[in-house]
Amino acid sequence: MLNPSDPTPTDEVDETSPTDRPSTKPPPETGLPVESTAPTAPAFGCIVYFACDDGVFRGRVANLAGIEVSASSQREMLGQIVARFKSSVAGSLAEGETPAWIVPPSEKRPGETKLFLPVHL
Repeated sequence: MLNPSDPTPTDEVDETSPTDRPSTKPPPETGLPVESTAPTAPAFGCIVYFACDDGVFRGRVANLAGIEVSASSQREMLGQIVARFKSSVAGSLAEGETPAWIVPPSEKRPGETKLFLPVHL
């Protein structure tokens, strides 16, 4: 019996002979790319202190000056803070300035809860 992997006379073709076999293309690449040529958006840490009094959420950014908001829900409050934080940081960077960081961040007041939000511009 012949070994199926042994070449047969019909399998032996020199480089100049045409073949009846279809050309094989490498399979398309699958999976996630390892490297990206797209620039990554810078990320900044936003420290938020918030409290809820009588159904009103009050929040402030502890590490960037001038951002304090009030809202009827925690989600709305955080949305406003992130929007103002992005606007402030992007505006400073566009003008070639350093954002008005508070170093070290301001202290938490009684009744406040601390959140850390990584914010991408």
